[in-house]
Amino acid sequence: MNNITKELNQHLLEIESLIAQETSRLKQYKGLEKGKLQVTSSHGNIQYLFVENGTNSPKYMPAIEKEKVRLFAQREYDEKMYEHLNTTKARLSRFIKNYDENSIDAIYENMCEGRKRLVTPIRPDKETIINTWMEMHPGGMNTIDDEPDIRTNRGDFVRSKSEKILADYFYEAGIPYQCEPKFTLFSGKNVYPDFVLLNVRSNKTIYWEHLGKVDEAAYVIRNMGKLMDYEKSGLLLGDNLIITLETRERPLDMELIKRNVEQFLI
Repeated sequence: MNNITKELNQHLLEIESLIAQETSRLKQYKGLEKGKLQVTSSHGNIQYLFVENGTNSPKYMPAIEKEKVRLFAQREYDEKMYEHLNTTKARLSRFIKNYDENSIDAIYENMCEGRKRLVTPIRPDKETIINTWMEMHPGGMNTIDDEPDIRTNRGDFVRSKSEKILADYFYEAGIPYQCEPKFTLFSGKNVYPDFVLLNVRSNKTIYWEHLGKVDEAAYVIRNMGKLMDYEKSGLLLGDNLIITLETRERPLDMELIKRNVEQFLI
């Protein structure tokens, strides 16, 4: 499920929660006279009148009945809100049922190869976006450290078993990625994050660092400095930077990886 559809369904859940709240709130008016509250002004003073159902004569509400006036007003609000929320829920449910966010690209992607060669799509197709991005973000750029020697399912080489697990997960999920791309810090220094990935739907580039020894003080200190440099250089955690952590006692958390991928990359 893509993020737009997820967001729409999340909004639908919020509306359903509000409907449940309004259903509960409406129960408090049982026994309260039925009718409509009228609000007028006389010589600069606000006055409240109540027209009970079945009558045409407004009844003046004195200040002593302030709490009842408040209940009349609150009930009318809750009744209108309840009706509005149910209407919105019905409209949104119909929209979600009929909505296909891939339909624009599908017109081109479903063409035969011969026809594609004759047509320029209104926006780049998925394959073109990925290929262009891969060329702009080459991997294997780190020449400072020893050569990585653990082979991934895609044929890349990484430096740890955990990085292989991550790379293989990205590959199986169909997420475009490169290992150890070059990233230039604000200082002009080049560094090499573990991964750079592409959210194809939003065409957004995201970097991923896995810190596998956070139970070692010197390692933590060194990498905290790196993360501070990243932030100063425009990589913000939870936006275009993802960090995963690992210790000897607490290995790579695949459930957390899955949540990060679903939130930021699909």
